[in-house]
Parts: sequence; C-alpha cells; structure tokens
Amino acid sequence: MSKNVTIKSVVPAGTQGSFSLPEHGVKLYLNPAESTLYQLFLAHPEGLLADDLVLHWEELRGIYAHESRFGSHALQEDALVSLCSESKRVFYSNISRIKRKFVDAIGARKARGYYIKRYPNGLYRTLATLTTAPPHQI
Repeated sequence: MSKNVTIKSVVPAGTQGSFSLPEHGVKLYLNPAESTLYQLFLAHPEGLLADDLVLHWEELRGIYAHESRFGSHALQEDALVSLCSESKRVFYSNISRIKRKFVDAIGARKARGYYIKRYPNGLYRTLATLTTAPPHQI
C-alpha cells in the first residue's frame, strides 16, 4: 500500500449499483456485473487472485442476484460464468470500467484509493471499505 493513499469509505446509495463517495460528495453507478465484482472485493480487503474468482461462486451468486435485473436464474448464471471464465476477458474489462468510472468521477489521483488494482503479488484488491451511513448523509 502506498504511504500517501488512505483507506476510503464507499457507501451503498440505496439503489442497485449505486455507491456514494462521502469524502467527495459524489454518487457513482456501476452496472450489475461491475457492482457485483466491486462488492466482492470490498468484502475481501486481503485481495483475491483472478483465477480464484470461481472459489467465491456462492458469494458472487448472492451479490449478483441482488444487483441483476435478470429475473431468470439461468441468465444470472451465464453472466457469472462469463465473469469467472478462464480467459478472464470479462473480468479484466469490468475491472477497467470500474477504474474508469472512479477516475471520471473524482480524478486519477483521488481514485487510487477506490478502484481495484493488481498488486505485485498477483492479488487484486481495493483500498476502499464498505460502510453504511444514514440515508440523509448519502
């Protein structure tokens, strides 16, 4: 962890895929796949290997069931299969889109503490933490 990056708070903003960044007064929207991935990494501050996503299948399924607009379990499963595929194409593109949304919302320097980053040990993680706040503070 960089010495000049502090842990940042991310607050669910009440709607699917919506997060508030209280330090910046910004709300950010992530699509269901992005939100699912981001919430998984928020729940695992120790970081995860890209190849180990499938080991968190049930956790991903639970998050995606809440975030998805698909009523069909088969469509939800297909989306998760793509996210966890061996090629990692969908994983990498979602990681990239998440980073871009944070950078666009608050700038590159400030976004460093929020987006998911690959570290030299191969782990992907975010320095942000998921917190809750009363609705009037979001």
